[in-house]
Amino acid sequence: MPTELSMMRFYKWCLLGSALLFGTAACTEVDDRLGETLLPGHQKMEVEVVSFTDQVETYLYRSDSLPSSRLGYAYLGQMTDPKGVFGAQTNSSLLQFLPISMPYTNRHGFGIDPIVDSMCILFEIDGVRGDSLQVQHFEIYNIVEGPEPIVRDSMYRASFDVEDYRGEKLFEFSHKGRKDVEARLFPTAAGKDFIDRIIRLDSLTYRNDSLFLEKFRGLYITPAPGSPLAAAIYSTDLENSGLRLHVRNHDTLDVTAIYDTITTLFTFNDHDITDTSTGITTAWDNVSINTTKFDYTGSVLGQLEAATDGFTDTSNTQSVTYVQTMGGVGTRLRFSDELITQLKALKSGDRDIMINQAMMHIWLEDENSTPALDAAVARLGSYMNLTRLNPIPDYQYGKEASYAAGGTAYKMPYGGYLNRSNARYEIDITSYIQQLADGKISPDVLLGPDAINRFGFGATALSGSGSERPITIRLTYTTIDR
Repeated sequence: MPTELSMMRFYKWCLLGSALLFGTAACTEVDDRLGETLLPGHQKMEVEVVSFTDQVETYLYRSDSLPSSRLGYAYLGQMTDPKGVFGAQTNSSLLQFLPISMPYTNRHGFGIDPIVDSMCILFEIDGVRGDSLQVQHFEIYNIVEGPEPIVRDSMYRASFDVEDYRGEKLFEFSHKGRKDVEARLFPTAAGKDFIDRIIRLDSLTYRNDSLFLEKFRGLYITPAPGSPLAAAIYSTDLENSGLRLHVRNHDTLDVTAIYDTITTLFTFNDHDITDTSTGITTAWDNVSINTTKFDYTGSVLGQLEAATDGFTDTSNTQSVTYVQTMGGVGTRLRFSDELITQLKALKSGDRDIMINQAMMHIWLEDENSTPALDAAVARLGSYMNLTRLNPIPDYQYGKEASYAAGGTAYKMPYGGYLNRSNARYEIDITSYIQQLADGKISPDVLLGPDAINRFGFGATALSGSGSERPITIRLTYTTIDR
């Protein structure tokens, strides 16, 4: 057994050795080649950094086939860009609704000889873009049977043509401000008949989603003609949005006397809800579809639309490009032949490379403007095919979505977020560049809004090819001598 004295001597020598070690380290230069001589000559590695500037060509494109159904949100209203860049935008929604409270407390349903008091529309406002002080007028149309049934298992897009499904005008309402919508609906003759059909439904139809949706296929809500163009677009959370119907009925003993007022609620919510206490999931069969119309007449984008054959011209690069949400214009990146040649040259001779990181920086066109920063898309997504939302290898957004569904926060190294301090987007495209260097992937990439928030607000002007701040790729790689 060691004595206390021997242990103290041991600690003393340990402390002395540590002091000598750190004292020496503080007085000598760091040798980055430490251990290099232990590697065989054919396995020596070095880390290098290189930047490529203005080697990414930028063009415009337009794809209004962006998926826009069952988002959990409805976007309503219209606005005009006050700076004359992005033109006018109109948002409408097709919303199917289902009852969530039942009037059938007895076999009489709504009671004896019911009288409609009023019907209100309810929207929980989640966000606003534009001038919300302008009073906007909306019309609500009945949805009728169209060429194809509207079902939850189908994918619908921002360019969905509602005309084949639009029936008679049922209601009108108005709204302004940033408060939640709770507006009384003013019915047309068709609207009064619509409500009358609701209150005369049998209880079985009320309790069966499929039967209910066969009789009431949905509502189409759109800004009314003459409503201000320079107004606002509202983002509404459908989980807490719907219709509220007030009906009065008569006494069983005296049919001339009002007996009671019955309130029935209907929901626009299109997302399944799981009760965490019981694990029981309520699955809604109704569908929501957001539609967007852009009018670039008289705007900067209108001039570019005409000059680029509807944003399809890829013969001339653009020094300023754009990304809009909700199916607006986007930016096409084409990694130049020169860049690909330089990437391949890094592997010349007896040297191979392993790319550690490829960081792409894309600057805002107006980097000193706070309003431009505020209006910009919060995050950019990168796609090989935007219609199908096929991402580049680095942007596997489905992983983030699946982690979020499990209650776990997870962000990919891809990034893509706007760095407000530097007024630029920072995007990690390491896997893409590695495959580009190996000739395994297309040199064309589409920049658009974040796939998970593709219908959020945002309109961004970006510095493109030949500008003062063109796209830069900063490459960190390891060279390996074969």
